[in-house]
Amino acid sequence: MSKKINEISKAIKNSPLQVVALALYLDVDDTTVSKWNSNISQPSLKRLDEVGEVLEIDNKDLVSSKPRIQSGLAEALQNEYKKLLKSGLTQKVKIKDENGEDKEVNNPEMVKALRDFVENYRNIKKTTDPTKKR
Repeated sequence: MSKKINEISKAIKNSPLQVVALALYLDVDDTTVSKWNSNISQPSLKRLDEVGEVLEIDNKDLVSSKPRIQSGLAEALQNEYKKLLKSGLTQKVKIKDENGEDKEVNNPEMVKALRDFVENYRNIKKTTDPTKKR
């Protein structure tokens, strides 16, 4: 089952507009709108805005809310990023593209280190948070 990210289906059900009419207006296949309805795929922000315009509802009513608990992750991640920079890890690295040209990309080691940090941080918070069930 797909995660519920948008509320387009609910918005369409609450309007007199049919999926096929919306799809034609947006110049997309009606299966595209059906995929949005079932959260199999998601519209771009531009398309989401167009849906809101047609249905005359606020964009925030087209997106499912996902409450989050503040754990200090952003600050901890920023501190880890600074620490990694001080250790000599760089933000970007140069690689050769398919044409042999130099191309600057995000440093995969930096990306992995930051992602690992976040995963570990969340695991630690889960085991130390008394409100979480184990």
